[in-house]
Amino acid sequence: MFRHPIARRLFVSVLAASLVGLVPAGCGNRGGNRAAGGGDGGKVPGALRYALTAEPTTLDPALVSDGPTIDVLQQMYEGLVGWGENNDIVPLLAAQMPEISADGREYTFVLRDGVTFTNGRTVTAEDVKYSLTRALDPKLGSPVAMTYLNDIEGADAVNAGKATELAGVTAVDPKTVRIRLVAPRAYFLGKLTYPTGYALAKEEVEKGPTTPGGAHSINETNSVGSGPFKMGSYARQSKVTLLANANYWGGAPKLSRIERPIVLSAETRRNLYDTGQLDLVELEKSRYAQDRENKELQSQIKAYDRPATFYLGMNQTSYAPFKDRRVRQAFAHAINKDDILQRVLQGVNKKAEGVVPVGIPGYDPNFKGLPYDPAKAKQLLAEAGFPEGKGLPPLTLTFREQQPDLSKTAQVIQAQLKEIGVSINVDEMEWGKFLKMTDDRQIDFFHMRWMADYLDPQNFLSVLLHSKAPENRTAYNNPAYDALLDKADASMNKEERIRLYRQAERLVVDDAPWVPIYYQRDLELVKPHVSGIRESLFGHLPHTQTTVQ
Repeated sequence: MFRHPIARRLFVSVLAASLVGLVPAGCGNRGGNRAAGGGDGGKVPGALRYALTAEPTTLDPALVSDGPTIDVLQQMYEGLVGWGENNDIVPLLAAQMPEISADGREYTFVLRDGVTFTNGRTVTAEDVKYSLTRALDPKLGSPVAMTYLNDIEGADAVNAGKATELAGVTAVDPKTVRIRLVAPRAYFLGKLTYPTGYALAKEEVEKGPTTPGGAHSINETNSVGSGPFKMGSYARQSKVTLLANANYWGGAPKLSRIERPIVLSAETRRNLYDTGQLDLVELEKSRYAQDRENKELQSQIKAYDRPATFYLGMNQTSYAPFKDRRVRQAFAHAINKDDILQRVLQGVNKKAEGVVPVGIPGYDPNFKGLPYDPAKAKQLLAEAGFPEGKGLPPLTLTFREQQPDLSKTAQVIQAQLKEIGVSINVDEMEWGKFLKMTDDRQIDFFHMRWMADYLDPQNFLSVLLHSKAPENRTAYNNPAYDALLDKADASMNKEERIRLYRQAERLVVDDAPWVPIYYQRDLELVKPHVSGIRESLFGHLPHTQTTVQ
């Protein structure tokens, strides 16, 4: 997920998302030619082509929960605020940052002049209210609305079907919208950047198909937003094409279109890049050493630090042994993270000791989690009644399909657990199904990541591991942990919040519902004819300034 100067909020410096070349000039050339990806052939001026690594899970901003799909939606839709290149929150549909009441509970936004949906209609305050209310409608069944909108007064009543009006949102006049919170929240504007805050045109939404619950939803036929691009076409299992919005309030994009072929295979994506059919592609860690020695390719390698943690999740709902803290700790002590970093990730990523990654306020560089200690792991398993793993029910480690780094990591973990007597299977799963099953707590043991939606430790510690959090995929429940988070979430004092979150992080790492493995660092290859990509910690920002020449 994705994922600031406001009164009384937590402001911290964050790790700048740098777009840097990783290697010096002068390295040896191995097959440096156009067939190896170094050349500029095959470009299509005005068209940016980069693959979707999975079929879009939805085209409805109120329902989306995965990064690849959000990258499509953020080109077509906007909310009141969004992320800027300095990792701060900036006004989008709003003309400026909101006026905040003295008690920190009320945010008043004034909309920009001249903002229209791509159907030509002016965006109004009523559209904002409608969109926030719709996202919470139980008939729509959004899996994420209460994660991002729950701080708005009346959100729980709407989501529970007890109200149809969202009490905390008022359209004061056509250009002014006021949002009132249940309590001051230092991170509220960050939550408002998520797609559940995007403005929708009611008349277009109601043209869409209905959900099983009876709500209208959004697909390629009624995807109408106010962003820099609009839907061109969507052929399932083939390609999404977005066209420039010539009437965008920020000025027409410099691109004429964005083409997103749907390519599940990492090898195929790389072949398309090498043959000039894609303009950028992720660089798998297994190819990094070879590519950095290619004179033509080395200048195309870019690195991006991301506020994200890759981890193992142990689901206490469906796998009874994981209810025993000793079993979870045993698994954590069995994982040699340094081995994974070197053998699979080529030393590119940083080892994760805790849940909160580099770049997030409260990240503690001095914190050390449960160490690699196979002898301790065996001792804990024996104490829990599973000596040398005997008696453990069959277990499978599940992860997203067609991701070589994840697959290789899973194989290394399989071998490491074997060393303490635990035999597991590994299984790749289609992305949409994987998300749904982890959301429903139907997968026993899984390897995935969480990427920040906003730069606050609450987005990790509370959103993912509080016992009442919808995103708690492991069914972790510790009242002492919850109490620390409840106090930290409600505080407007920066130092107190950081202290409480760090205390909570130590507790949850020791309880081990998760095994944090590494923090994300992306590698990409970007063709020389592409320029103007705007960056933040969260990833590529909407392509308003990108050019392909």
